[in-house]
Amino acid sequence: MTIAAAASARAASVVRGIGFAVLCYACFSTGDAVIKLASTRFSVFQIAFTLALFALIPVVGLTAGQGGIRAFLPRRWGLVILRGALTATGSLLAWRAFGLLPLADGYGILFAAPMLVTGLSALLLGEEVGWRRWAAALVGFVGVLVMIRPDFATLGLGHLLAALAALTGALGLITLRKIGTSETSASILLVVFLSLVLVTAPMVPATFVLPTWRELGLLALAGLLMGCGQAGLVLATREAPAVVVAPFQYTQMIWGILFGALLFGDRPAPVLFVGMALVVGSGLYTLWRETVRRKVVSLGSSRGEVPARAAR
Repeated sequence: MTIAAAASARAASVVRGIGFAVLCYACFSTGDAVIKLASTRFSVFQIAFTLALFALIPVVGLTAGQGGIRAFLPRRWGLVILRGALTATGSLLAWRAFGLLPLADGYGILFAAPMLVTGLSALLLGEEVGWRRWAAALVGFVGVLVMIRPDFATLGLGHLLAALAALTGALGLITLRKIGTSETSASILLVVFLSLVLVTAPMVPATFVLPTWRELGLLALAGLLMGCGQAGLVLATREAPAVVVAPFQYTQMIWGILFGALLFGDRPAPVLFVGMALVVGSGLYTLWRETVRRKVVSLGSSRGEVPARAAR
């Protein structure tokens, strides 16, 4: 193969990776919109339990390229289980928050997770965090404040739950850094969804509402979308470096605004876009600094379970 042909093949692979990423984050946002619709009738425990069962279907398909059933067996059980518990808890908090907030507002707070990782990396991992990343984290925090307009009269349970979900997501990302590239994506994802099943199963009987076939179909669709999104991120990072794929997580904000307007009648205030620009800019700069420092890049603010070693 000539140099030109090799370069063309690499470029085509990156384009495919980006395409997978865009589709994956669209899957996540569509699933979130379905969850918000379902939250008016079902508890978050019943929703999460149903979603997790159906999300496992595409996750199982990952083993086709990762060594069969052995790909589900973690090497570092303690860290993988901790990661699964944190992600399951964060998902429950985020999905409950979506039921109380506009999707765009929820995403704005959740995307504070990478900024929280900056502080937690210094506190828990003893990493040296330079002034540039501290400054980026501060800008992102200001962006979140701009979006939620904290006059204390409008702040409610949804904002608190979203903030806790962001914190839990950040702790999950820290755990994922400790795991590094020693585990298969299939094993990490399996534990995440099994954790959701185990955590929610005891609560389902007390809150169970019999769904119609249409409602069950929508919940199943949301679960499949979540599972396909997670599995798709694995495919995306096989085609393109994680540092190329990761910025497309912010397309969820666009989907949040669109679904909010079309399905829920939300009309975002202009100030939301100012705060969003600050948050996205902060996240992209932090991602760039992580790349320069050759740290593990984690996708999707705890959405993606795919760790990949960043390269220049």
